[in-house]
Amino acid sequence: MDSASFPRPLISNVITHSLHRSCTTPHSARFGLWKNNVTNLAFYAVGFSKVGVEDMFDDSDLKRNENGAILGTFDSEITQENNDFFVSEAEGDPDCPSKGYSSIEHALNALREGKFVVVVDDENSNIEGNLIKAASLISTKNVAFMIKHGSGIISVGMKEQDLRRLNLPLMSPETEEEDSSAPTFTITVDAKYGTSTGVSAADRAKTILVLSSPESKPEDLRKPGHVFPLKYRNGGVLRRAGHTEASVDLVTLAGLPPFSVLTALVDVEDGNMASLPGLRSLALECNLPIVSITDLIRYRRKREKLVERTYVSDLPTKWGLFRAYCYSSKLDGTEHVAVVKVTKLFTKMVCWDVKHRTIFSRL
Repeated sequence: MDSASFPRPLISNVITHSLHRSCTTPHSARFGLWKNNVTNLAFYAVGFSKVGVEDMFDDSDLKRNENGAILGTFDSEITQENNDFFVSEAEGDPDCPSKGYSSIEHALNALREGKFVVVVDDENSNIEGNLIKAASLISTKNVAFMIKHGSGIISVGMKEQDLRRLNLPLMSPETEEEDSSAPTFTITVDAKYGTSTGVSAADRAKTILVLSSPESKPEDLRKPGHVFPLKYRNGGVLRRAGHTEASVDLVTLAGLPPFSVLTALVDVEDGNMASLPGLRSLALECNLPIVSITDLIRYRRKREKLVERTYVSDLPTKWGLFRAYCYSSKLDGTEHVAVVKVTKLFTKMVCWDVKHRTIFSRL
């Protein structure tokens, strides 16, 4: 089948034809996108009508080249390309926080400024709030504030590769029967140099800075100590909705090194875990953002592609041609395969150049 022509190819691997004898009108409403490094093209399927090219364009748009081929342009609605990972709209706007909480963006800005953020696990009746901060920005004054309002146990969320680099084994080996919701502690540590007993706010701040430095080595630490490294599970809150994962996710989203410092907040009166009203009161008193892990999960799901297509293969069968699309999960590496029946939907593709408003055909 011949085609309407274009005076110069838009891209090298698309062949255009200068000779035109007949052309068909747009028939199918099916729409797709082909993305090139330079030009975005929208493809429209056309059917088998016998209408000539003069019927496709307004007479005022028609031109002929030296070979007698008819050139022209037409108007069409271009659907905006959407590369976002699909999530049901039932989850709501990721930029609109749950009632009573700050937005994730507010928390990220606070972390960039070296401030604390209160993170609340609101998925169950045993609500727990943690005070978190970027470990690379910690100070003695910050540690004293955490000791005053927290449980006294100060932890550092770290990724597995950094734990291996510093030779920090887990307190107990991970097993399949292990409760995946429980935090994973390594052996405790102190900074070997520049500290005394390791328990003071100044000593713990020094230890946290050593843990968060990519230049640190195993010999820079002594074991056991007074700071509790925690293993971050790959995938973050999308894999485990815990404070360790939430804290590392937040500092990473803020553009800071992936090390967090955190402590559980307690009620100063009775020593129990702080209630939600108590957490909000502290956040208001100290001018701190308070965010929920649920909102962080929603924020990440709306912005990240969690699977990637690894390969495509044709599967000829006695029932016709099928095509297998293989996808790999970025969270745990699990592979998923979608098998699709191949149906010839197009007789010809009419291509629309968004910039030049000119068409050509791909046979």
